[in-house]
Amino acid sequence: MKQKRRFILSILFIPVLLFGQGISMLPSELPDSIFGSWVDDKNNVMLVVAPEYIVIQNELYYYNDIVKEKEVINLTCVDDFNVKYVSLTEIDSAGIYLDEGYKITKLVKNQGSITNKLPDAIIGKWYASKNEIKILEDEVLFSDYSYKVDYIISTDNSKHYFVLYKDGEYYFSYSYFNEDGHFLRTNFSKEILFKKESFFQKHFISFISIIILLFLFIGYYLFKWKIAMTKKKEVAKRMFTEMQLKSIRSQMNPHFLFNALSAIQNFINKGDSISANHYLTEFSQLMRLTLDKSEKGVVPLSDEIESIKKYLELEKLRFPFHYMIKIDPKIDTYLTEVPAMLIQPFVENAIIHGLNEKKGEKKLSIEFKIEEENLSCLIIDNGIGIKKAQAKKDTGLKREKYGLKLAENRINLINESYKTNAKVEIIDISNNTRETGTVVEILLPLRY
Repeated sequence: MKQKRRFILSILFIPVLLFGQGISMLPSELPDSIFGSWVDDKNNVMLVVAPEYIVIQNELYYYNDIVKEKEVINLTCVDDFNVKYVSLTEIDSAGIYLDEGYKITKLVKNQGSITNKLPDAIIGKWYASKNEIKILEDEVLFSDYSYKVDYIISTDNSKHYFVLYKDGEYYFSYSYFNEDGHFLRTNFSKEILFKKESFFQKHFISFISIIILLFLFIGYYLFKWKIAMTKKKEVAKRMFTEMQLKSIRSQMNPHFLFNALSAIQNFINKGDSISANHYLTEFSQLMRLTLDKSEKGVVPLSDEIESIKKYLELEKLRFPFHYMIKIDPKIDTYLTEVPAMLIQPFVENAIIHGLNEKKGEKKLSIEFKIEEENLSCLIIDNGIGIKKAQAKKDTGLKREKYGLKLAENRINLINESYKTNAKVEIIDISNNTRETGTVVEILLPLRY
């Protein structure tokens, strides 16, 4: 098809010699000094002369007519759709004038080496929209066709010019750099501008392989980490259970049992069987509640409040005091859970070392309320305060400190196991006011 178009163009554009009588020539009869590549003053290839074709300003043409007049060679060249008239005037073997009709350019012979191997700088894949071209060392693959290398010239490391051929047809291509990257311009069926594959495109398979391996590596260590965390949680749960048992043993200590049984014996000796039976009933119910909760980590707030009430009623039989339990209406005591037997040691401490040593009216307040996303328990007594209680150095103080220490350890375990921010704060209000007493705030999570 291309040869047919060139034949039609050659019929339509038969050159007419206007000045003198010229000598018609065949391309093979051109002077040997003209063959090769010619560059301008910016080292750009402006002309490539070969026996089969001529490249002018990066456009490849075929010879239609060659006429020599003295030192001037007039060329009529055609491609698929155009006719090109140019004149070449040889100065010497190293210089030539290219006359394109509208301008004359002085060119010099390119001294760069000519090779049939494409440079490494352009080997690889290039992309243009949906088109892809692959450049090998001595051939170019495009649109399922293979194009062989006929001519290669490189003026420097950034400019490469080469001519390809397939089935008797020649195609000119050149590469260049600009601020947007490395580009390749070709003219197979039409002019196409390709861009060199990026580092990511070139190593895409390697990147995918590395990412897959990385995910497998991370997944493996995440799996191991999850197993380790599961084991750690199991250990924490066992420690939590052990702390619960220790807490229960410390709370139901011989001192407390002795006092309770002594009180019952005292009522019996006095013949007050009604009070003795009542005390014994309260005591047995407290024991049952305590044992029921010994197997549980957390219990409903309603159960914990019931245990605290039983304990307070038992202590009131030994010495009188007033107590009050306030519950925020927003709190559902049956759905809200708290660590079993965690609050009782702080209540016992308030009674034994605060109210027991106080003269006059003795008051104890226990309040449950919602504070942001936490359950707050406030234990307020008007006892003698922390400092005075410590100064008395009661023999039971060491035991109570041990109970409080166990409660604090349990809170630390709760934070570690459930990733919460539970805490206890104890304030001696005797320091700041004329009143005496202690405030204990226990802050617990609403959900576990």
